Amino acid sequence: MSKKPVVYIAGPECFMPDGKEKAEAAVKLCEELGFDPISPAKGHPMAEPVDFSKGKKEAGKQIFRNNIRYINSCDLVIANMNDFRGWEPDGGTCFEIGYAYTQGKKIYVFIDNTRPYYEKYKGDMSFDGVFWRDGNGAFFESGCMNLMISGHATVVEGTFEDAVRKAKEDFGI
Repeated sequence: MSKKPVVYIAGPECFMPDGKEKAEAAVKLCEELGFDPISPAKGHPMAEPVDFSKGKKEAGKQIFRNNIRYINSCDLVIANMNDFRGWEPDGGTCFEIGYAYTQGKKIYVFIDNTRPYYEKYKGDMSFDGVFWRDGNGAFFESGCMNLMISGHATVVEGTFEDAVRKAKEDFGI
């Protein structure tokens, strides 16, 4: 029997009050669909114990090292690119998928709405004949997210489950 692909589950769910439950559900779904999941929100046996008694800064360093270790050991990343604390995705998740890309990992991102940025923006806008621009004059990229993410990732409109199912199809499991 061949090894199951290892999937790293990335996203801001760990900050949510029900983050542990969401992590457990994501892990269970991945296992049911033939993946070996790693969820930083749930923890993993390869993790360095996080010691908050040494302060938040040291605990943050431990969490960072664990997440890098997880990404290094995975085959693919499935990441939540939905809005978080504003109208952009979680910065930590963006870092994780960027790092994973540099390590040659396959990236899948899911987002509720794949309409172009300018269609989702709620502030002042103008059209200059070529680009939609925000109230500061900065133009919008044409895609549903920054091209530094969508340029290398498989973008799935929908849920975490939709992204896992797309990865399952692509990995032939």
